[in-house]
Amino acid sequence: MNKHLIISLVCTAVLVAGTACSSRNTPEQTSAKKRSITITEQGEPASSPNASAPDILRIANATITEETNTLSASWTAGDLLTYCNLSRYNPNTYEFYTGSLTAASTATTAQLTGEVNCINGDCLAVVYPATTFTSNDTYTISLTGQDGTLASLATHYHYLYSCAYVTSVTGNTATATMPKMKSLLTVCKFSFTDKETSTIIPIKTLAISYGGSGSDSNTYPQSASVAISENTAQTDIHVVGVTGSSPLTITCPSAQNEVYVALLPTPSGERTYNFTVTTPSAATYSGTARATLHEGEYVVATELKLIKNQ
Repeated sequence: MNKHLIISLVCTAVLVAGTACSSRNTPEQTSAKKRSITITEQGEPASSPNASAPDILRIANATITEETNTLSASWTAGDLLTYCNLSRYNPNTYEFYTGSLTAASTATTAQLTGEVNCINGDCLAVVYPATTFTSNDTYTISLTGQDGTLASLATHYHYLYSCAYVTSVTGNTATATMPKMKSLLTVCKFSFTDKETSTIIPIKTLAISYGGSGSDSNTYPQSASVAISENTAQTDIHVVGVTGSSPLTITCPSAQNEVYVALLPTPSGERTYNFTVTTPSAATYSGTARATLHEGEYVVATELKLIKNQ
């Protein structure tokens, strides 16, 4: 999808001068103050490990729609993101600079507005959905609370990352560029059938865990960490699951024949997954499947066969 994202921000004054480097060679460039900045999204995100993976979920959005087993994306006015300045902190308090960004319009190409502490040459991590940074080198994402709907996944679990670089400042204005936002997770669409009768199994809850004989068997991470740095290329930004002690449970608001789930990629290759579905009548079905998941990929895994538990 060749969609471009333009982000308009407002930089808030920093009370101290930034660290100088070869590109910051005038007082204007090295003195932080309130500036209006435009960040233009350019080029493509980092390549997927799977070269044939569909180019979906690569553009930031809070509205995702399904079209013939692909997903399309757009911004919705009021969508919230978060920035973190990876190049700067307050030397008096050692506090780093982070804040919120807001989509100004509903469109595939949007402007994001906010107040940003920055000067020329700074690298701003831009993440969706909005989050809380507890440090300027790592943030945490959650996988729990998913309800199997595409709308909820888009709003809360479609995790994206990019880093914008401030390239020039003139007076009270600045410009920056960043690659297209990168999807960090895999979106999966599941449905299940009774292996004996081939009938669709209505889903009230779905429990997913790793299979096999590894140390994480029968568990699934409930959260993951993302290590970031101004010196780390987008291609090297990945999620790392935090070891879990139980399956990941998706609880649907009502019985659904299909569920959408955001899962962690499997950079080491194919994994076995355990599935347990509970129906509205409290019947349970179980089974396994194998898959390799890639970040930014949309996997349609429908009519997986499960066996009814006695």
